[in-house]
Amino acid sequence: MAEQHPEEVLDYLLYMNRRQYFEAHEVLEGYWHGERIDFYKGLIQVAVALFHLNTGNIAGCRALFTRAHELLTPYQPEFRALNVQRVLNYIEDSLACIPNVVGMEAVEARALGVEALQLWLEDGTELPAEPVVPLDEEDGE
Repeated sequence: MAEQHPEEVLDYLLYMNRRQYFEAHEVLEGYWHGERIDFYKGLIQVAVALFHLNTGNIAGCRALFTRAHELLTPYQPEFRALNVQRVLNYIEDSLACIPNVVGMEAVEARALGVEALQLWLEDGTELPAEPVVPLDEEDGE
């Protein structure tokens, strides 16, 4: 039987699968402010790393992937029904594709061969068809 998961976590996974990395970061950051554990901070940093990658901020991407890896490592192999080991492997594989440069044109960065990260919960919980938690459009964070 599936666990009860916070709506913000389900929305994060949905946004990540849609490659809406800024939105993924925003929805989970709101939740993280209430439950400050490194697991959620690591997931937030994965989303921000991918956002930076898609804008060509390679140094920011590499730094956030590295920090996310450090934060998520204690939660492997699985935590709260998420296969953390899979996420860690994804980070490692992505870092192997990303050159150690400061930046590059966004179109070049997107052509580096970093695959999209698809996430799901191992307990069979289905993701919503649409996000449930409204994003605060006026939140400037």
